[in-house]
Amino acid sequence: MMGKISFFLGLQISQNPRGIFINQSKYALESLKKYGFESCDPVDTPMVEKSKLDEDREGKAVDPSHYHGMIGTLLYR
Repeated sequence: MMGKISFFLGLQISQNPRGIFINQSKYALESLKKYGFESCDPVDTPMVEKSKLDEDREGKAVDPSHYHGMIGTLLYR
């Protein structure tokens, strides 16, 4: 007989009398580390829906492919 499954196709699986639970915390932590956000503190959504955003004229230029990669990571799973 085989033991309980704990990791399958990138999903962490835990089983107990209350049920079977699946999460992706390992993938989330790896993604945060990949893009340099591992030391950020979690917060609730920091803005109201439909807020008008202003252009940051003093901000640094951002590489669009880096941003696309982050969004792709969020959409992957």
